Amino acid sequence: MKHAMRSLLVVAATVAAALASTAAPSSAGVTPDQLAQAGWTCVRPLADPTRQICAPPGLGLPPLPGTPGFGDRGPSYELLVFEFATGEFIGVQHLLRPDIYLRGTPPCPQQPNGAYIYIPRNETWSCFRAK
Repeated sequence: MKHAMRSLLVVAATVAAALASTAAPSSAGVTPDQLAQAGWTCVRPLADPTRQICAPPGLGLPPLPGTPGFGDRGPSYELLVFEFATGEFIGVQHLLRPDIYLRGTPPCPQQPNGAYIYIPRNETWSCFRAK
């Protein structure tokens, strides 16, 4: 249990550091390639190939329905989102499992009516926060 808690704290610190350093990506120079070299999982999603999303080490991307680990996936995910063509940081995507979302969530300020958007491909609710 101590190892799991320590791992979660390391992931949280890594995400916080990445978010802080990507607040001004042009001056910080953080790119998906750099994150990938630091152990992050970065992919170009099929649903929107103009973007590249990166998940922190130890957490990864949410598994898709029908794949191993789907039933044991985490309750939420924070993904960094970049413009694929330029590598420019464009925001953070917050994903929630449906059971967590249905318990009540804070509004998503940058989406119509503050609502999260359901993503059927990975069965999550999404709030995208632009930089």
